[in-house]
Amino acid sequence: MRLRTLLRSSAAVYTVPVLILFISTAIARDLTAFTTAYYWPSATGRSLHALPFIGTICAGLGAWEGARLTRGNVFGQTAARSPVGIMAPVLAPVALGGLLTYATALLQSASSADTGVGLPDPLILLVAVLMITMNTLLGFCVGLQWQAVISVPVILVGAFFLNAYPASWSIVWLRHLVGTGLADCCSVDQVVDTRALWPAALFAGGIIAACLVGITKRRSPRTIRAITAIVLTCTGLAVATAMPVPVTPVADRPTSELRCEDTSGIRVCLWPEVRNQDKVRPTVAAVRQQLTEAGIQMPTVFTMAATPQQGEAKLGIDTKPRGADVLAGVALSVMPPVPSCATKGPYPAATAQPPTAAWLLLTAGVPAESLRGRFDPAAVELASRIRTLPPENQRSWYQLNHQAMQDCSSQPQLTPAGLTS
Repeated sequence: MRLRTLLRSSAAVYTVPVLILFISTAIARDLTAFTTAYYWPSATGRSLHALPFIGTICAGLGAWEGARLTRGNVFGQTAARSPVGIMAPVLAPVALGGLLTYATALLQSASSADTGVGLPDPLILLVAVLMITMNTLLGFCVGLQWQAVISVPVILVGAFFLNAYPASWSIVWLRHLVGTGLADCCSVDQVVDTRALWPAALFAGGIIAACLVGITKRRSPRTIRAITAIVLTCTGLAVATAMPVPVTPVADRPTSELRCEDTSGIRVCLWPEVRNQDKVRPTVAAVRQQLTEAGIQMPTVFTMAATPQQGEAKLGIDTKPRGADVLAGVALSVMPPVPSCATKGPYPAATAQPPTAAWLLLTAGVPAESLRGRFDPAAVELASRIRTLPPENQRSWYQLNHQAMQDCSSQPQLTPAGLTS
């Protein structure tokens, strides 16, 4: 078939521009919100929010093309080409249109993250390609069975249900079968957990293989048994590999990618995506010095790694930090994590966390006015009053609460000695 004839007769040529317009406008906010600046895996993951819509339309277009070939009795005639040879040029515009639409979504997400030169995450891209291919072939196979008036609406409803609804259910493993579990990947200290690839690959691979068997083999009980066996086996394996995968399938980013430099006697390790590193490092050193002079025991290594090593402090800043963000990141790095016992019973020190954190920020030089929307006003007021006490009283109060926050048995001290009401 000539290319001009193929494009003129394909419904994808007329539908895909509308789909691109829909993706670029109706769900643009989903594609661009909460991306991690300058980080490609985050932008790639965010682009998967468009995948349920793309997959649904590809399935509908595939059903239309399959019904069109069935109406023309193409596979019932003596053909010079194999069934795959007939199918491939017919479905090529559909699949390519789906990939083009996904590329548009990816560009939107990448633009919002200002990723610049680089490459999208290959594992997430592979999931997107598999899902688009699976939906296209599944729709085509349904179109071969029924006329377009039945197959197209049935597959549109079914494909949207399959692709979109699992992400809204509490059964976590379902979303990993269709790849939507990767949509919230990743913060700058995370990468894709490779375990999330297998459920989508097995599920999509099984549907693709079953469709190809149904297209290439003559309809018979043996063919139906083979298709059933492929679908059940691959789906079973996909479910088995999906069940252990958490809601957001991410892993710690390798610390070998950190850029560590010594500044004023301390080491600061930042991810390459962090902007203005020449300003961030001196700020970290200056804030640490200020907190040390206030009597707070501070570490000598600050890292953005997801899991700091012993003796390191977690520097919680984003990839385009402002000066206030760095101050807060250094000050709050000494706040102890909530112990595991807090999820199983009473945690008395919970009431001490807000005023202690506010006191650390005030000591680091953060203005009290900027804390009003971050903490309860009472916590900010208490921390401000504690700052008027002699340094030794402030240190004693902080150390007592710092110790109390590390277990579930110690009682905190909200009002330090010497503070008048």
